[in-house]
Formats: sequence, C-alpha cells, structure tokens
Amino acid sequence: MDQQHADSQRTQFSALIESDYDYTRPHRGQVRQAVILSVSENEVLVDMGGKRDGVVPRRDLELLDDAYRTSLQAGDHVPICILAISGRDGEIVASLNQGLAQQDWLRAQEYLESGEVCEAEVTEVNRGGVITPFGRLRGFVPNSQLVSVPRGLHGDRLREAKLDLVGQALSLAVIEVDQKRRRLILSERAAGHRRRQYLLENLTEGEVQTGVVRNLVKFGAFVDLGGVDGLIHISELDWRHVAHPSEVLNVGEEIEVYVLSVDRERERIGLSRKRLLPDPWPGVVKEMRTGQVIQGTVTKVVDFGVFIDVGEGVEGLLHVSEIPGEESDYRELEPGSPIAVRVLDINHWRRRISLSLRHVPQDSPSSDVDG
Repeated sequence: MDQQHADSQRTQFSALIESDYDYTRPHRGQVRQAVILSVSENEVLVDMGGKRDGVVPRRDLELLDDAYRTSLQAGDHVPICILAISGRDGEIVASLNQGLAQQDWLRAQEYLESGEVCEAEVTEVNRGGVITPFGRLRGFVPNSQLVSVPRGLHGDRLREAKLDLVGQALSLAVIEVDQKRRRLILSERAAGHRRRQYLLENLTEGEVQTGVVRNLVKFGAFVDLGGVDGLIHISELDWRHVAHPSEVLNVGEEIEVYVLSVDRERERIGLSRKRLLPDPWPGVVKEMRTGQVIQGTVTKVVDFGVFIDVGEGVEGLLHVSEIPGEESDYRELEPGSPIAVRVLDINHWRRRISLSLRHVPQDSPSSDVDG
C-alpha cells in the first residue's frame, strides 16, 4: 500500500514538472484561447492555462456589442489578447475585443486562401466604394469590385446607386488581407466569378435545378441558376408550339429546369422546361390510326411543308408532296388556322407523324378514310 502511494506521488510530481516545463510565459500582443472564470459588471476573469489568470477590464468590455457582452458567462471559451503584464504579482491585463478582432483577421485569411464566398450587409458608402462588416472588422468593397452598381455611373448618380445598397446583403470574396495596415478588401465581382466556376464544376447533365427567369428573347429564355445563366431554347419550353417565350414564362418567375448540357469551357448551359412536364405523345397517339382523318392546327409553314399540332402540342408534318394543288395554296396557310389532315404514318421510335391532304374533304369532321 505504501509503495502504491509513493508511485502515485511520483506520477503527480512528474506531471507538475512537465506542466511547468511546457508553460510559456505570456507576452504583450499574444492571442490565446481562455476560459471565463467569472463575470462581473467591472471585469471578466479568465483562465489562460498558465500560472496566473487574466483580467479583462470594464473599458474593454464596453467596446463589445451589448448582445455579446450580456451573453458572456463562466465556462465560455473566448479568444483574448494580452495587453500588459504589470504589478508586483504580474497581473495580466487582457482584451477580449482585440482577441475577437484577431480571430476575425485569421478567418479573413482563411477565406482569402480557400476562395470561399461570404455574405455581408452594406452599412456605409464613401467615395471609393462601400463598407461592410466582417465580424468585428470593417471590410471595404471598391467601386471597381461592385457588380450591383451599373457601370458608367459617376458623381451623384454613382453615390445614389451605392446608397441604394445600404442594408442589402452582398455575396463577397476576400481579395486582400493586410493586418498591419488594417486593410481588408472584398470583391463582389470575384465572388460572382468564383460562384460561376463552382456551379459549372458541379452541375450535372440530367439533374433538376431551381432558377429565376432573367430575360426573354425570341429564341428562348435565360435562367439564373444562382450566379450563372442557362438557356432554355424555345423548342425546350413546352411540348406544344410556342411562338414566343412570354407565352409560358415571365421575367422574375422562379422555375424548375432540367439540365440538358454543360459546356464548362465556353461557360454555356443548356436547359429544358418541357422535360419536366408530362409527355403528351403517348396519350395523343394512343387512339390514332393510319388512314384516319383528324383535325389539327397549323403551327408553322416552311419551304418543305407545314407543321400541324394534332393535339396537346404534338406536331405532325404535312410534307409539300402531300399537298395537292399549287405551292401558293399551302403558303397561304397561317399559324393558328384549323385544318383537317389524313394520318399517313406514325413512327413511335422517332416520334414523328406524317400527314397528308390528299383525299381529305376540308369541311369533314375527324373520321376513318380508306387508303
């Protein structure tokens, strides 16, 4: 029993020696992690893992925002910066405010090295750009790095455009960290580029994405997928014929799209809306038979014939060779005109329907006609 007691004392003594040996004396400007021992109105006492505790004075606590200061309690882990070691007993005066700021500088450096994008709200504007908080630091976004402000603005118009950003959150990338000069430069332009690169690298053909319609043009719709635009060609908007994208979409509308193709080199993304809509082909052709006369609607007139909607957006082709009479006769047909046609062939594999006007009385309803 005495031997066990002696062994235990030797183990404890050895641990104390190692603890003293590993201990490094604190010095001014050093940042350490500490544990709060007690909180009072005038000071916060912290354990820094050394021989002496540190004191965060009231003047430093008053620099903290009210919500954070009132949330402090014993047991919290906090970063502190050593301000001074003074007095006969070597009292250590520490700053929680500077410790938190140092933590933000380290975090800013991590953002710079990783290229990660952060969100920050614009709080002020000046002649050169806008100010955003980064933790307890002030980040600066130069005019040249702003995307939310239209290019070419000057003077009062530029200032008004920047004032409109106050209170708005911007996606930003850290592009410069200089703690000695207290420079933290952020960029909305770089954030957009990095987000586009990330999206392009991670988009997969065949997946479904949610986006916002940004622009409608004659040949389709551009959809913002969160930093990069994709194009829905007019042929991929709907199963039925669409003369203009405005027939089915509105600018600012949020929609789901199917990713058809991703060209990372040219930064082009092909999208489809109709692939997410029910396919009308099976239902339309289910009861259709060769030789049947059906009613349709002209959708487009081209050199080689006429495209006709035979139901729910499914189109068939009335080839020019199947149109009796003069060429000028079929060119007088206009999109939207009703027409009776005869079914020549249904190709399920190629999803094509061949139509004819031969032996079709144009005033007749849908019926079966012998070949």
